[in-house]
Amino acid sequence: MEHEIRRWEHNYRALSARHRALLAHLPAKAAAARRAVQQNQMFIKALLMEFAGLDEEDEQQQQQQQQQQQQQQQQQGGCVGAGAAGGSSDEEGGAAGGGSGGVPGDLAAGALRSANQMEAEQQQCGPADAEKVRYVLKNLVRDWSAEGALERQQCYARLVAALKQCFQGWSQPQPPRVLLPGAGLGRLCAEVAAAGFEAQGNEFSYFMLLTASFLLNSTSCSEQWTVHPWVHMTCNNVTNEDQLRAVGVPDVVPSSLVPPGMLSMCAGDFVEVYSRPDMAGSFDAVVTCFFIDTAHNILEYLEVIHKVLRAGGFWLHMGPLLWHWADGSPDELSVELSLADVQQAALLTGFRLLSQEFVDAAYIANVRSMYKTVYQAAFWTMQKTEQQLPQDLNELVQMLALQRQQQQQQQQPPSPQTVPLTDPRRAENQQPEQQQQRPEQQQQRPEQQQQQKQQQGQPDGLQ
Repeated sequence: MEHEIRRWEHNYRALSARHRALLAHLPAKAAAARRAVQQNQMFIKALLMEFAGLDEEDEQQQQQQQQQQQQQQQQQGGCVGAGAAGGSSDEEGGAAGGGSGGVPGDLAAGALRSANQMEAEQQQCGPADAEKVRYVLKNLVRDWSAEGALERQQCYARLVAALKQCFQGWSQPQPPRVLLPGAGLGRLCAEVAAAGFEAQGNEFSYFMLLTASFLLNSTSCSEQWTVHPWVHMTCNNVTNEDQLRAVGVPDVVPSSLVPPGMLSMCAGDFVEVYSRPDMAGSFDAVVTCFFIDTAHNILEYLEVIHKVLRAGGFWLHMGPLLWHWADGSPDELSVELSLADVQQAALLTGFRLLSQEFVDAAYIANVRSMYKTVYQAAFWTMQKTEQQLPQDLNELVQMLALQRQQQQQQQQPPSPQTVPLTDPRRAENQQPEQQQQRPEQQQQRPEQQQQQKQQQGQPDGLQ
């Protein structure tokens, strides 16, 4: 961000003296922006120090915990949590050792060393990494600030309410297990756990995983940290104060939301981790929020979601279809389907649609900006059926062809039918007409007889 502030200062100095006089407050804004950036850096360094400050004894202890957790995972067939509120596991699905909450300490230590080295050498991080950090800051607002309450109400509250409705009659001694792919910073996971479910989040980005674990396990009071998430946003600001404003996080202490042992985090690619045979039927519900459009191939997501659900399990979803890889390189696989195609594929995979609606939902929106994006997000509940797609390709093709034929027949308009003469309805309709014609026919009979006699050459009056 420092190079961005220097750009502001350079452009200010390039103005004429008259124009600089009109904008004399801009140097003070640049100084305030630097202070805001430094405060963001303090939060990030505190986050990394939490995981990287492990001595050898701690590392040995973490390794022992990792071995125990891996043994437990082999017995239970799932990822396990660590730390006060939860933990994370590596991309193969096993529990990871390292710092607080089970996040790999070597990863955080390496990140901290790189950050210190870059600061000492006055290096700039790459554009991609810088954008990921900005994305994390904006997600802090969405998930863990009072300012993000409206967004959470639009999405998280609806999903949790629908989840409760699905399990109203739950009578098992253990709570329902819920998988949340694309967990981000973990607020939806925490809300699901707070509602009485055993929640497991899955996240691919270590930027997100480190921040989520830090908030879930290392926060002792509300608004313990202050960040400036919009300092880098130079467009559509109503005031300078709006751009530079501070946001306190978290709005609540996560440990006050999450009962012990009810939340875990699993690191890694969703398809790779949960397509394993031991994950089949592991969850009673899957909740996806602004997630399915991250797929390279949405059909893989559908198959994995179907696989991890037990028989009769539920899939709750909310989000748009902003396919993340649509603008990627030509070599990057990206299957971009319409909503109708996605739902049709889900039905063929083995789901039935229970309910659906469209809701207005924002995503990491700056509430004080002149520009806001609001999606008309699809919100549905589906249930896993007993239908199983054939594994054999030929059988699958034949089954799909038969289904398409049946659908075409159902969509064809009915052909017009000819009513038979013996139809009683026609007889009833015709009967009054026939009764009306009989007198007329009787009146015409003498004339017809006379004409007939004349034609036969008989004189009038002779029989």
